[in-house]
Amino acid sequence: MTGVRNHLRIGQFSESPVLAIADALGLGERCGLEWTTHRVPSSPAQFQSLVSNEIDIAITSPDNVLLYSSTADNPLGQKLNLRLLRAIDRGLGLALYTRNDLHLSALRGEKLGVDVPNSGFAFLLFALAGRLGLSREDYEISSVGATPKRLDALVSGEISATILNAETALKAERQGIQRRATSHDVSPDYLGTVLVEAAPGNDDVSARLAAMWSEAVDFILSSEPDEIERLLAPRFPSLAESGYVSLLQSSIFGLIRDPIVSELQLNTLLEIREEVGAYVPSREALLELVANQYSS
Repeated sequence: MTGVRNHLRIGQFSESPVLAIADALGLGERCGLEWTTHRVPSSPAQFQSLVSNEIDIAITSPDNVLLYSSTADNPLGQKLNLRLLRAIDRGLGLALYTRNDLHLSALRGEKLGVDVPNSGFAFLLFALAGRLGLSREDYEISSVGATPKRLDALVSGEISATILNAETALKAERQGIQRRATSHDVSPDYLGTVLVEAAPGNDDVSARLAAMWSEAVDFILSSEPDEIERLLAPRFPSLAESGYVSLLQSSIFGLIRDPIVSELQLNTLLEIREEVGAYVPSREALLELVANQYSS
């Protein structure tokens, strides 16, 4: 595609391997897109940026989309009109991690770190802790921020456990931090990340972004791991690890070819919310989100 390219501002918590591969393959130029990425410190900050038109696209948890699109009882105090663009991954190894010197019984009375207490990752932490025999009354919650900050807090001893994934989880494991339970232990249908925009969106730009994303995902899932590592290494060496590429290609935790976010995937998140005693969006809100998502 020639001519002027649309520029997208993308808010994310950590580097996107899909965007990195799309860039390495020159897919943006082919699809008439260019982009800049912006690190967001928390879920509320990300959605504030989206509603304030400071970013165009958010890479985020689908639980966040359910919350902010279904009620004004959220950190921003307003119900947002959002459109899902596609499913991204199954969590990239989302798991509950603890300091390596702690037995699970020692978590009682300790601080568990979250980004914010009402986020999807926080609810997953509560659910995983429950499967390890801990109730909400057994531990304190500490709002620490995005994933890299939570790892730093875990290493420093500020918190005793948290949820980590992707390259941060691999970094934690290299430091002897223990993985205790994973998102797959909660549900094999756990959906970790989605692309979302403010509705109604721009169908032309969305179509090109969706096409580019799908091509990059297909390349990652069908290529040899060393080829993926070679393409990631120049700009994102922390992603160019065999363990990380293995997560991307994992059938349990990895990238998803099918762009459609299903009712089953979102219902899993509602079940987690119900299990931990959090606000549960209505089934009508879930079905509306599914029905109104972008579809090429």
